[in-house]
Amino acid sequence: MQKSKNPATIRRRLNPEARRIELLDAAVQVLNTIGPANARVEDITKAAGTAKGTFYLYFSSWEDMLEAVRERILSNYVTEMKNRFVCRTPADWWVAFENECMAFIRFREDLGELHEAVFHGAIAERPVHSALAPGTIVGWMLKKGIKMGACRNVDVEVAAELVFSLMHTMGDNIIRTGERERYIQTSLELFRFWLGRKL
Repeated sequence: MQKSKNPATIRRRLNPEARRIELLDAAVQVLNTIGPANARVEDITKAAGTAKGTFYLYFSSWEDMLEAVRERILSNYVTEMKNRFVCRTPADWWVAFENECMAFIRFREDLGELHEAVFHGAIAERPVHSALAPGTIVGWMLKKGIKMGACRNVDVEVAAELVFSLMHTMGDNIIRTGERERYIQTSLELFRFWLGRKL
């Protein structure tokens, strides 16, 4: 009688893209749990339930994996943002825009140490795909606002970079000081004063 194999030892057959996504999901989990400074390749492959060598079939280096993690995080964020950014009137746009500022703060907080690893660490100088760049994401919101008459006709490219810079600084300061309401209120007042139609 043939012995049945232990289910834990049976390798699941996945297509290459599914395997890559599985590794990236495992990487996010491990980096958040152990921390980027302590995580190792074997921690990620163990979490993904695959052999260590599989990692290098998809990523030539640790830095390449971090870059792919960054792209996956941003891609998920953009998809979710576009689904929730619903507005039919200028007033709706401001509500959606301010809600997105809050969503960004939560996103920044939830990333924890992973934020430093994928945005400010060894891969900081590697360019982000243009569709996922902060200026593109914020620019998409501003263009909607201008088209709807919710905000004045600003130089979208420059304004998007400045808006993101302030949002990023706001998030960093909230995490550093814990003074959420103070930073949020002042930042939103600044956005309304600068971008508002009456300026």
